[in-house]
Amino acid sequence: MKPFISLPKKMILLLLGVLLALSASMSILWLQKTNQDFVLKQQEIKQQNQSQYLLLNQMFRNRIEAWVEIFVRLHENQPEQINALAETLQSRYEYLQLNWQIEDMWLYDSSQSKVFSTQTTVPDYVKNITKDVFNTQRSEAITYCSETCIQVISVPILERNSDMSVLTLSMGLLDTFAFLNRSTDATLALVHMAGEPKVQFAKSLFIRGPLARRQYELIAPLIASLPESMSLDRLLLEGAHVNLDGADYFVALIPMSTVNSERDFVLAAHNITPVMKAHKDYQKSIFVTATVVFVSAILLLYLLTNSVRKRLILLAARLPLLSQRQYKSFKTQSQTNSHYFKDELDSLNDSANELAIQLEQLDEEVQAKTSELEKIAMFDQLTNLPNRNMLLFDLERSIANLQRKPGFVVLLLFDLDDFKKVNDSYGHTVGDELLIEAAIRFQSVVRETDMAYRLGGDEFAILLAHLDEIDGAIKVADKLLDRFRAPINVGATRFYVSTSIGLSITISHNTEVAEVIRHADIAMYQAKAAGGNSYKIYDESMSKLAMDKVALEDEARGALIDDHFSFALQPQIELSTGKLIGFEALLRWDHPERGEVSPGYFIPMLENTEFMLSLGYWCIENAFSQLIAFRDKGYPDLKIAINMAGIQFLDPDLIVYLQEKIHETGLNPNLFELELTERTLVSDIERTTQIMRTLIHKGFLISIDDFGTGYSSLSYLKKMPAQYIKIDRAFIDGMLKSNADRQIVASTVAMVQNLDMKVIAEGIEEPEQIEILKAFGCDMAQGYHIAKPIPQSRLFADLENYCKDGVWCYGNAQVET
Repeated sequence: MKPFISLPKKMILLLLGVLLALSASMSILWLQKTNQDFVLKQQEIKQQNQSQYLLLNQMFRNRIEAWVEIFVRLHENQPEQINALAETLQSRYEYLQLNWQIEDMWLYDSSQSKVFSTQTTVPDYVKNITKDVFNTQRSEAITYCSETCIQVISVPILERNSDMSVLTLSMGLLDTFAFLNRSTDATLALVHMAGEPKVQFAKSLFIRGPLARRQYELIAPLIASLPESMSLDRLLLEGAHVNLDGADYFVALIPMSTVNSERDFVLAAHNITPVMKAHKDYQKSIFVTATVVFVSAILLLYLLTNSVRKRLILLAARLPLLSQRQYKSFKTQSQTNSHYFKDELDSLNDSANELAIQLEQLDEEVQAKTSELEKIAMFDQLTNLPNRNMLLFDLERSIANLQRKPGFVVLLLFDLDDFKKVNDSYGHTVGDELLIEAAIRFQSVVRETDMAYRLGGDEFAILLAHLDEIDGAIKVADKLLDRFRAPINVGATRFYVSTSIGLSITISHNTEVAEVIRHADIAMYQAKAAGGNSYKIYDESMSKLAMDKVALEDEARGALIDDHFSFALQPQIELSTGKLIGFEALLRWDHPERGEVSPGYFIPMLENTEFMLSLGYWCIENAFSQLIAFRDKGYPDLKIAINMAGIQFLDPDLIVYLQEKIHETGLNPNLFELELTERTLVSDIERTTQIMRTLIHKGFLISIDDFGTGYSSLSYLKKMPAQYIKIDRAFIDGMLKSNADRQIVASTVAMVQNLDMKVIAEGIEEPEQIEILKAFGCDMAQGYHIAKPIPQSRLFADLENYCKDGVWCYGNAQVET
């Protein structure tokens, strides 16, 4: 007789070795991977330092070149242009030193004679770069280091008589290092390698002044702590990891490529103590995890296999009862026969053979197929709800029953608001999971005598028959809305989904089924047009409203083709200085027959239509055209803000389109501001936040409009990656009457600014409001007291009248026209 060996023991002994080998292998691989990732992260930091330094150098060069171009244009109509330039440079020299960090300037006429200089002697490097610019006729830039390092930029100037002169400027690197420090979060210092040994060691670097004492006390010990054998080339290529006083630093060099030396560098020291600690902690966690997983796997394997063994023995003893059709005994018997087996699988095999003989004679497969076909015909395969065919059948029967038993038959037709965005953004698989969860919530609100249906896509229905009063249907609608106040979780993604409900009510047994469904459909779209997350009961006026909406959309399409849309632009000013910052573009429709159509009428009517997408792209196109006009008319720093509909902002093509417009026009993206309402933000907060971060990363501006009136308010503010918050005019109006409103505005300004955002107050109509907001430290404002929206046709005329030296004249100072 063969000895009995338990199945769990067989499996544990076999898999023990496999698990041990697997755990060891995975631990080694994980450790290697974390080390590789850490090295790659350091290289990424080094490359980022280099890129940021080059980018900042180019940015300041472009800034100087742009200033020179504007400066020359301002003197192009003067008879002695080169002398006028020299006089202006002499008079503006202190201003340029203070605001542009320009140290010295040299102006040469077309004969290469010095016309103006801030130094009595001209350094050789200035002579050389000036000569190169005369030869090449294009701007040049160099970096020169002696006691300190400076950047020298030489720009050709085309005079009115077609002669070329050259303006050469030198400027310190203070701004460059300040921006580089902010973008890399590193401690920076200028360093130099003296002498020319065959092998230059990193420890031989010395620090150029001036350098703050706190920075010197960090940089000097870091250089001294570099490995003795580390060469300069290796430090340039790889960087170095240095531990100083218990803190970890990553030291990297940025070549400066100075004109007089190849041994000047910017040393960037990054404090990577938290990263290093996390790296070591993660390696420790790998060892602990591997050990825990190995032990847990053995215990779990034993428990599972032992449980399987017991179940197999029980099943082997009960299965023969099925062949005898003793189903009741099969279900109730729970004890196993006390027999010993060679192996549990042997018993299962014997019982399965006996069962298979009896199952051949059964007709269960035919019955199952028949039941499945019936289900396909009358039930939705995704949600297992009755489908449209079942609804038509049940609705027709319920209406016919009204002849026998008077009462109400109510059809609730509803869909998920903006469900298309889920499919577009996350795919149909996630969309199907969302529909399944939604169907469960729909079913939870119906009585046993009522039925929920799925008609297709995200469209559902509930049929309420035998109602004695309408209040019962309204309660069901309220329950539906309430069920969707909580988010729906699909995997790791959370969706805030609302529903729009249309109710169609009939009391006549002669009512057509198609008419009931059509009325519910019209009412549902009225609820959706009202903003969604609500219900509407059908009445006759809705049919006319639906027809009016179709007619209005048709007229709007024609108006877009015939160029009947335009902007009215309302100025936005900086409160502390009165400086004109830019404009908010407000959409206007000049109808050839109706005259001016109010945006408050046509925008809500068209907001959720596909046409709104076309109109939105027209607004973007027109806004870019206006920015180009600003630039051409001498207002290159004015920005423009446009309001974005939800369907527009979540369009997958928006970001690509904006990038193409920036590339096409050459405009700075930080002149273009997109205003979003709180309702747009919370309709799909994860997708909206992702788009906002992408646009801000590409340089565009984002503002949140009508802040404080939506249901997201302060709870969502810290999640929103926006630069501007617009306080709704309701609070601004209330400041003069209500101390509570005044405190709300003050608190909002302080809180928003603490989150590194700026505050725009809208709806300014009284001078007292300006003074209160200034006291609160509010950044910007707009409103009728500052200026009413200005039609595009007279915008530049008003700019000439009201914008003096960049300051907008308003209130008592405004000129009447």
